[in-house]
Amino acid sequence: MSSICIIIPCYNEADRLPVDVFLSYVHQVSTVNFCFVDDGSTDQTGFLLEAMRRQFPDRIDIQTLAKNEGKARAVQSGMLLNLSKPFDYLGFFDADLATPLAAIHDLTEALDTNPSLDLVMGSRIKHLGTDIQRDTYRHYAGRIIATVISSILKLPVYDSQCGAKLFRHGIVDSLFREPFISPWLFDVELLARLIQHHGRLKVLSHVAEQPLKQWTEQSGSHISSDYISKVWYELYRIQRTYRNV
Repeated sequence: MSSICIIIPCYNEADRLPVDVFLSYVHQVSTVNFCFVDDGSTDQTGFLLEAMRRQFPDRIDIQTLAKNEGKARAVQSGMLLNLSKPFDYLGFFDADLATPLAAIHDLTEALDTNPSLDLVMGSRIKHLGTDIQRDTYRHYAGRIIATVISSILKLPVYDSQCGAKLFRHGIVDSLFREPFISPWLFDVELLARLIQHHGRLKVLSHVAEQPLKQWTEQSGSHISSDYISKVWYELYRIQRTYRNV
């Protein structure tokens, strides 16, 4: 069976981190490890994470950043920390578990059954048979941004920003070694780097979107309304940086 490490970026998550859900999952699923990256939290997040690690010291790891550097840096740090370990797949999920941990199985199955894939991304496609609960305004704003992202990348991606992704070990160094431009839109950069790595003609056979069975929007997002206004400038910077793509 494939061995997996999931990076969980955490910033001031003490009041909403579903500790019992993580611990129950680790107890039941022996193939999945977790690396929690404390991104300079100023609340009790660090104490909670340490208590979790004490219960499963061989399955739960913690990395602590000295200051808050944003989700991109936290995920990158966790990925590079685990690069030398014998995991088949490395991925990341949001700490609030808007995407349930059960989705790890579906993402893993996609990589297991298609050896050409380097990356499988959770996708919040709402259709019959799924339970996708998302704020209406955020949904339509997200669709506009997704359309722009598809135009920038010239890639028919539906949902680049879903916080559930799983990578084949061999591609991680190429995608995560260099710093990211954006602290929150680094998912777009990951796709641009994958295009650089494989070339535009071949990239479609190396990445896939996996429709999620369940996704529930959580309160307490750390993305401020002020940051939303900066999204377009960051997309512009990404386009300029990866214009050769």
